[in-house]
Amino acid sequence: MASIIERDGRWRALVRKAGTTKCATFATKSAARQWAATVERQVDEMKASGVMRPGANTVGDLIDRYVREQYARKPWGKSKSADLARLKKDLGHYKADEITARHVTEYFEKRNDEGAGGVVVSAQCGYLIAVLEVARTLWHLDVPVQAIKDARTALASVGLFAKSKRRDRRVTDAELEAIIAHVEKKATALPVRDVLHFCVASAMRISEVCRLQWTDLNEPDRTVVIRDRKHPQDKLGNDQVVPLLDATGFDAFAIAKRQRRAGKRIFPINGKTLGTYVTRACTALKITDMSLHDLRHEGIYRLFGAKYSIEQVALVSGHRDWSMLKRYTHIRAKDLHREPGVAATT
Repeated sequence: MASIIERDGRWRALVRKAGTTKCATFATKSAARQWAATVERQVDEMKASGVMRPGANTVGDLIDRYVREQYARKPWGKSKSADLARLKKDLGHYKADEITARHVTEYFEKRNDEGAGGVVVSAQCGYLIAVLEVARTLWHLDVPVQAIKDARTALASVGLFAKSKRRDRRVTDAELEAIIAHVEKKATALPVRDVLHFCVASAMRISEVCRLQWTDLNEPDRTVVIRDRKHPQDKLGNDQVVPLLDATGFDAFAIAKRQRRAGKRIFPINGKTLGTYVTRACTALKITDMSLHDLRHEGIYRLFGAKYSIEQVALVSGHRDWSMLKRYTHIRAKDLHREPGVAATT
């Protein structure tokens, strides 16, 4: 039975049942009794469903277990690992059943004030919810999943969440040649020209370019296998065969084939190092708002310019959702007008 005690004109309800202890104060005795009955019913339902109190487990403990068990089943990228580590550092001290929506909203408001963008805040909040959902559904622990979801809804409503901005930066041949010339002065041992031309020709991410191996190159078909290609859900095992085309001003197959066979990889370079060189070159040359990754975007733009269809470009770029490629087509309303008597082409 719950304990209902009057103190200074208010009513204090205390529930101790099946290892659960909760206490609250109310203006009326009836409100205190109603709350206590609700808590006792929830404890009974939790016990019947097999859900248990998390005991001394903290949010940090749950994150550790989540990483230990879930990563082995379905590995994720470095950014998620970093976000989980940050959540453990900042929120890990809370007991698993005592973290509240207020704790979460105040934390992410502070992160935003410190300069964390809406994309980062949204991702980290989503990862926290994922940990709590696994704790409740797989480990049968009574953790406040819904409260944290409510916090996410509130944060989204005030504009703290944001989606990644879509870039439409085009890279000109003149810019590309200037960057190559600048980087070659600093890193003469790297096949800079071939790698940057290949990024445009293949529309691959630099991390994918750096992983390509000679054993994955099919010379008769002029194709290559990209191992573990980036995917929203499948981080590993997402291998794709893609064509190496000559449609962007650079011949991807010819570039790959002429590389020195000095090891397993076709382009034995460090993508982060090259990215740093490109960034420094852009700064020195006063080329604004451009990064190494923009060469992938430029390659996709040029494939559409070469009249490849969306489904054909998707085969090259690896996009599963074709709608993501519409922004590269640059179809304008005025372009749909035709001269009288001119039939539509198919």
